[in-house]
Amino acid sequence: MSDGKELSKTFLRDISQRHTAIVGMTRSGKTYLCKHILEELQGMNVHTVFFDPKHDDDFASLGTICRTPMQFYAQLIAKNPRIVYRPPGTKEGRQQHLTEIIDLIFNAHRNKKFKGIRRVIAIDEIQLMVKKGGHDGIERLWTVGAGQGIVGLAITQRVQLLNETVWSQSENKLLFKVEDRPEYLRSRNLEHFAELRDFFLDIAHRYWFYYTTGGGDWFRHPPVRARPKYEGPLRLKRS
Repeated sequence: MSDGKELSKTFLRDISQRHTAIVGMTRSGKTYLCKHILEELQGMNVHTVFFDPKHDDDFASLGTICRTPMQFYAQLIAKNPRIVYRPPGTKEGRQQHLTEIIDLIFNAHRNKKFKGIRRVIAIDEIQLMVKKGGHDGIERLWTVGAGQGIVGLAITQRVQLLNETVWSQSENKLLFKVEDRPEYLRSRNLEHFAELRDFFLDIAHRYWFYYTTGGGDWFRHPPVRARPKYEGPLRLKRS
């Protein structure tokens, strides 16, 4: 994905301040975009947590890997700004560990030493963590987190897999090509996206996404391009 467009600072600030939902089919580009967003936010001094139920090595570079709430707590109180959490493989284990680490984050932010920290918690395959009727940690994060400088970033494959709280409370919505039927998209007030279905399914627009950061306006965005890294002034050898 070397060709494309950089994410704007305004776009990244919106994601650091308000909840986000990223939706797209497998290999649509959502995983690359999520990783890129978190790397960019880290460069803006935003603390990030990536909750990784698949134990995906592609995300290992995003931070210190933790596997237990105690390991996570140690990194949290040390103010480690980059953490990857790998929960157990069972459904109950994933749900329990997610609740525990969200509770630990909220408890830490009560301490005045953490007041100035802005944090984004990205949850991959969020549908694996949501029990029918909701999930206490996710409900807490998406309803009161933003006011305390803690925002969620949900990643999933279909709009239909998101629970109502996550969808309604995410002002930032990023949609790649999805498997949701056009009828369902229209039922979620996404008729404008349903009308663009052929555009996003076209191989020529692979990795494009459709997004809003609130206010009712939606935009098409080409594939993201990494921002050039500054490596200091160029030193020339004297002849």
